[in-house]
Amino acid sequence: MAISALSARYRVALLAAAAVLSIALLLSSFTAAGDNAREWPLEGLAEPSGLVFHAGRRTLFVVGDEGDIAEVDLEGKIVRSEHIGGDLEGVTYDPSSGHLYVVREGHEIIFEIRASDFKILRRFSLDRTFAGDPNYLRRGGDGIEGLTFVPDADHAEGGRFYAVNQYDPAVLVELALTLRTSKEKFQTARIVEAKEIASAPLSGVTWVAEMDGFLVASALWRRVYVTDRQGIYLASVRVPAIMPEGIVSVPGGGFVIAQDSGGLIMWNPPVDPFKGVKPATAGNGLDAG
Repeated sequence: MAISALSARYRVALLAAAAVLSIALLLSSFTAAGDNAREWPLEGLAEPSGLVFHAGRRTLFVVGDEGDIAEVDLEGKIVRSEHIGGDLEGVTYDPSSGHLYVVREGHEIIFEIRASDFKILRRFSLDRTFAGDPNYLRRGGDGIEGLTFVPDADHAEGGRFYAVNQYDPAVLVELALTLRTSKEKFQTARIVEAKEIASAPLSGVTWVAEMDGFLVASALWRRVYVTDRQGIYLASVRVPAIMPEGIVSVPGGGFVIAQDSGGLIMWNPPVDPFKGVKPATAGNGLDAG
């Protein structure tokens, strides 16, 4: 979420929020969870904007606004990194192949990347068209901020991709990528469905099989929205991070949060705050959690 690329209205809101959050940081309020939250500085990767836990490699993969991707161990240390370029905003992976999928905001391109050496294998350019509108995801707006993959052995492509658009409009979208039925190196990703989740901006999305739903981060509100499989809003949880842009669970319990302000947060809440959530009564969830 590079500030220079933000729309005027969002930039004003973000700068105002950043000022408030800076004060909160000085007061250490962001670590209200005490020993349950600690920071991993992640030196060498600026402005982390998305992350995924790769079960096959037992490591995290993290991307940043300055175009970097890194493999990070579960102690918060960078194992290796590579500069891809552009504003990288989300990363996920396909368990069947082990390949990573990284989204670059702006031109909205999804890269298929080999996890072992960061080689780019294929590129999928996003078609912005949906419901008859050729500019549904507005060109020049605040674009794709997160990407996640939902495996499905019965699906022709092995699963479905979902992304969140930050603003203009703030939606969860299902994307169709021909992972298996085509091996062309340059392809198009198409929008299959779109659903409004909660108040903009949306900053990251993670599929959680155990809860059969999604965790959708909002950097501005320092919250993670919980939805069901259909993207129906259920609840909102405040998290101990400054400008959270992604969250994943890791083995042994706990969560790792990517924060645009720098570094990762390792969070071990006493109980899982996302487990067993019930439908919320608040319209946008900003008063929950």
